[in-house]
Amino acid sequence: MMPTAKQPVALEAIDISYAYGAYQAVRGVSFRVEAGEIVALVGRNGAGKSTLLRCLAAWTPATDGEVRILGLSVARHERAVRAHVVLVPDTPPFYDELSAWEHLQFVAQVRRLSGWEEDAAWLLRRFGLWRQREALPLAYSRGMRYKLAVCLALLAQPRVLLLDEPFGPLDPVSADLLWDDLRSYRGEGMAVLLSSHQLPPRAQPDRYVVLEESEVIAEGDGAALRQSLDVDDLTLDSLLRAALAAHRQDEALDSDLDSDDDDDDV
Repeated sequence: MMPTAKQPVALEAIDISYAYGAYQAVRGVSFRVEAGEIVALVGRNGAGKSTLLRCLAAWTPATDGEVRILGLSVARHERAVRAHVVLVPDTPPFYDELSAWEHLQFVAQVRRLSGWEEDAAWLLRRFGLWRQREALPLAYSRGMRYKLAVCLALLAQPRVLLLDEPFGPLDPVSADLLWDDLRSYRGEGMAVLLSSHQLPPRAQPDRYVVLEESEVIAEGDGAALRQSLDVDDLTLDSLLRAALAAHRQDEALDSDLDSDDDDDDV
């Protein structure tokens, strides 16, 4: 029997940095998301999560470093990469003149999907948008717009799905349904990276990446982070607070060591 070829990493960030002028929004970030894995990107407001997602989706070129999707460099193979990755931003854009159903039709045409109508109808019914399918997204509430963007992303079925604050705008029922769908697509090999301050009660990502002031300060699965950060009940809130406390301790220790070195030089 011939050995099975190793599958490329679905998403890989290698020392990614991005700057808005003098402001460093992302600084030397490295991590990976394997196929069939859900990773939660955690951090305070301004930590760089949204900018990082835009770089990973090839919406914004990274200032430094490299992004790879399925082993392909985004910088060198942007056109090919865009066929495999979808980003749903925290404020999804829509075409003013297209109805919700026409948006789904447009995605199906771009992706060359056959028999898409049944899947699209199922998604709209699932997220409570079926009766509003002929309405313009401009008439939707914020939560409805995000649900429509999720429907568009799931209809496309990308190999890599990036979600920016997916659960904040959603009602509890829709949030649970979305998590169930993400678990289902994970089982089919989709890689999911989501940035969020909150998760549905039953949600347990495979791994977590914690950002603070543009840098990764903690990373790992739930068991590893519980042990390293001494957290019993691991939620996004407790994880972030514990990671920040540990990071501050490390910074204080580094400051003390630098001070000792300066004293030795006197």
